[in-house]
Amino acid sequence: MEASERTGKKFSTVYRGLDEKEVRDHLRKIQAEIDERDKRIAQLEEMLDEREENISSFRSVETSINEAILTAQRAGDDMKEAARERANEIIAAAESERERIMDEAMSRARHIGSQTEDMKRQSKVFRARFKMLVQAQLDLLESDDWDYLLDYDLDNEDRARDIVGDEENNDG
Repeated sequence: MEASERTGKKFSTVYRGLDEKEVRDHLRKIQAEIDERDKRIAQLEEMLDEREENISSFRSVETSINEAILTAQRAGDDMKEAARERANEIIAAAESERERIMDEAMSRARHIGSQTEDMKRQSKVFRARFKMLVQAQLDLLESDDWDYLLDYDLDNEDRARDIVGDEENNDG
């Protein structure tokens, strides 16, 4: 029923019936209340539609955020895995380098040990030869040849003085 039908309705008059003006005033009041309620219902429906749109928008945002979170988690997991793999590569390279350095150090140590043993042998040979040389020099110093040489030099000095003295006497 529309508003004009509510307020424009004609009543039949009856003996001792209702006052038509009062009925119409009453119906106008009822119509005003109904109009007010219809307006309020329309406003509430509009607000409800807006809120549903907001909820839909929020759900869309929530879905986007959840997807972004999942993407970030996957990216974080991928980065962790990549970092883990890189760390394993670095560890493997370090272990390989350590092995190479250890092998090189062991080789050098063996070489130095070999050189040390060779130097010890050479030192023993040198010491034995030096000892023999010193012993030979001591034997030479202790021999009678030195006495002969020392006496020979003194005899030569005496002879030289005698010769020089003879010549001075002959010249004089």
